[in-house]
Order: sequence, then C-alpha cells, then structure tokens
Amino acid sequence: MIDILTIHISVSIADIISNFLGIPGQFIRDILLSINLHIAKSLFIIYFLSITYWVYNLPKSEVILNNKNSGKDINLKPFAISAMVMIIIIYLVF
Repeated sequence: MIDILTIHISVSIADIISNFLGIPGQFIRDILLSINLHIAKSLFIIYFLSITYWVYNLPKSEVILNNKNSGKDINLKPFAISAMVMIIIIYLVF
C-alpha cells in the first residue's frame, strides 16, 4: 500500500513541476521555432569557424603531447583542425 501511495505522490509532484515549467518551455519553443533554419546553420558554421581559428592560433606549447612510451612529441593541432573542418563540411552539406 505504501508503494502505491508513494508512486501516486511522486506522479503528482512530477505533474506539478511539468505544468509549472511548461509555460516558459512553450515560450522558448515558440521563439526557437521562429528562427529560420539557414540562420541557425549559419550561426553554427560561424561558431565552428571561430573555434577552428582559435585552435589554429594556439601556441605550440599548448598543442604538443609528449608520448612517454616512444619519447616522440605529437602535434594535436592538425587533428583538431581537421575534425573541425569535417564538422563544418557536414553542416554545409546537410
């Protein structure tokens, strides 16, 4: 009996929270639905381009990884830039 009562109270509390958050949630949903898809894609492309530019300008000391097993230094900048370029290409194509 206690389990059913606990579940009923939990569901009631969840419904109250859902109803309370539904008002601002619907408002935000209406605003986001009014944004043109091309504008949203452009903003993401600009965002990823800016991150790529930031990675490109990082100092060499920040992007070198020292492999302790082989003793070689690995430059992570080309990998990061290529990953960002692939993300940008995906956003441009789709």
